[in-house]
Amino acid sequence: MTISRISRLAIGGGSALWAISAILALGGCYGGASQDGADGGGSETDGEDADDDDDDDDDDDDDAPPYGECGEKVGFVGLQRLTRDEYNRTVRDLFDVTSNPADVFPPDSVTEGFDNNADSLTISPQLTSLLMDAGETVAAIAMVKHGSEIVSCDPASSSTCADDIMRDLALRVYRRPPSDEEVDALVVLVQSALDEGETFDDAIEYALSAMLVAPQFLYRNIPAPGAAPLADGEVSALDDYAVATRLSYFLWGSTPDDTLLAAAGAGELSDPDGLRAEFNRMLADDKAEALYDSFATQWLQLGRLGTAWPDPMAYPEFDDAVRDSMIEEVRRFFLDVLERDGSAIELVRSNQTFANADIAAIYGVDGPTGDTFEPVTLDDSERAGLLTMPGVLTMLSDPDAPNIVRRGVWIAETMLCAAPPPPPEGIEPAPPPEPGQTQREILEQHRADPNCASCHNLIDPLGFALENYDALGYYRTVDEAGDPVDNLGELPDGTTVNGAVELSLELSQGDMFKTCVARKLMTYSLGRTMTPDDTCAVEQIALDGVAEDATLSDLLWLVVTSDPFLAQRIDGGL
Repeated sequence: MTISRISRLAIGGGSALWAISAILALGGCYGGASQDGADGGGSETDGEDADDDDDDDDDDDDDAPPYGECGEKVGFVGLQRLTRDEYNRTVRDLFDVTSNPADVFPPDSVTEGFDNNADSLTISPQLTSLLMDAGETVAAIAMVKHGSEIVSCDPASSSTCADDIMRDLALRVYRRPPSDEEVDALVVLVQSALDEGETFDDAIEYALSAMLVAPQFLYRNIPAPGAAPLADGEVSALDDYAVATRLSYFLWGSTPDDTLLAAAGAGELSDPDGLRAEFNRMLADDKAEALYDSFATQWLQLGRLGTAWPDPMAYPEFDDAVRDSMIEEVRRFFLDVLERDGSAIELVRSNQTFANADIAAIYGVDGPTGDTFEPVTLDDSERAGLLTMPGVLTMLSDPDAPNIVRRGVWIAETMLCAAPPPPPEGIEPAPPPEPGQTQREILEQHRADPNCASCHNLIDPLGFALENYDALGYYRTVDEAGDPVDNLGELPDGTTVNGAVELSLELSQGDMFKTCVARKLMTYSLGRTMTPDDTCAVEQIALDGVAEDATLSDLLWLVVTSDPFLAQRIDGGL
């Protein structure tokens, strides 16, 4: 069936109009963001005022959320539309569609550093039209590639063939068993296509295209018709299918696979041992690389490297290949810690990384040649984890010199969760140094202005600690003016450090970094903004999960078994 034919049938049968009205209504009611978010402008928005809480260590009562030390403070999460990346991965894993159809959607807005925040994920009329097109395209490809598997019966010999196919498809597409009412509606679509003279396979494709624009697919955890409603403010444990969906989009950024859905159907995810078994299996799967692709890249703001361009006169060696190598180093470093199940502390402390010839030249180490990446050990007096990687340092620099303020803001935002507010209107940035002046002297003058001091007293001392690295990440002992580098920095609690290695050590031993990592993971896993009510849960996860003797899987497991992850709260504002 051609796409135009599907469109005519859909409109004639009412499914397109139903889908448009449904997803627009959901976008308006649950999106919660400004209209900028609806249009996918990619802008940073204020976070949703939702709360979350409580980590979960109580395995004695498997029938209810454990509500431990932090009390019953499970936050409200609005309905989460699939992001562009989640949509692409979902149709890839459902139907082997690898064309990334969501790439044509408007960019998803960002809230609290992540694009999967329910507060931002509205649907505009423009996006609705693109979703309709994508649904038809995906359905057509699915039938070409897997039609013989999808059409698993002969309608001539089975009166329930269409019903059986729709029920099987809907389980995978909706991520939960469909209700009889939902199946009946889909069978009606199949019959309407048959009445128009379409073949049975084309009729199935038509119904599948309708599924792919339904709220049950585009949003996570749309309850089945007739599901028991909860009272305003009531907290309830997620059912196994909802846990499967939340777990899968956290670890894989994609839909539950058949094995996970089967575990949910058997009630195994309500049992700690069953949940752990699926958690371990999923973390060992290559699809867990989404933790880098979607979580780490957004947490570390690595997209900024794509727009960095060092001065070709100062750094003629820099080109797109070097940029790609910088990104690849960070990717390999993060995934190595994940695959080895190392500690989150290694992310800021390790002097082990991966380099090809381009990266090795910046580090000043021998060994790697050509484009092939190899493990390397760096001088631990000069390098320590993410803060001293060339890609990070380059994206936080001006074309020909380090940018102290930009580096300080990045540390505050990503490592300490202490993002400074925007500068007051009318305040000019610090001017470039005059001949004979240092960056430190210029910024000291800038901080003398009370309007600037409140922010720059936080960010400047953090940026000073990275002064040993030039605009491309080379280690240096003299600055641009030929003066000895002054790398004296200071943390918000007043702790002074000399250089990035000492800063990384202090971060790894301090509560602010540990709490920030836990906060970022919780924000990403739940798709909502943290609030003061979440402090207890976040701090408990940080204490137990971001430590020398805790692995990344320990940290992720603490998130997955927390009450906010395994429960839901109903908000009367819906």
